[in-house]
Amino acid sequence: MRSMPLFVLFLSALTLTACSSAQKQRAEQREKLAASSGLYCDFINGDEHRDVDVEVNMSMARRCDAAKPFSMTSYKNSSEVSGILYCCATVRKEDSRDKDKKAATSLFTPGAAPAGKPADTEKKPDANGGILD
Repeated sequence: MRSMPLFVLFLSALTLTACSSAQKQRAEQREKLAASSGLYCDFINGDEHRDVDVEVNMSMARRCDAAKPFSMTSYKNSSEVSGILYCCATVRKEDSRDKDKKAATSLFTPGAAPAGKPADTEKKPDANGGILD
């Protein structure tokens, strides 16, 4: 009889380990898909976070591209837990590198006139000492 509780304890530990491994694989798959597609969605649990708006803001700041549109929906999952589901575009590493390159080249283009001014605004004297327009 004493071995029965140990067996149940062993099975419980084995089940928790299997669930943990499956959750880890699922999380890794989610991260790969988010990175390749540029789309990320998350559910913020309203029961775990009393200030759900602050948690949503912090979570979106970590993952989302602020320059792109997003969606946010009040949601209740299958366990009747209320929260907020949001989806947004993620910042891709290639995009941020391209933006940096474009910004650097547009700032330092040789011979380019500053925006809003004509290329040649300097007035030059003519041969008779007058100024040419």
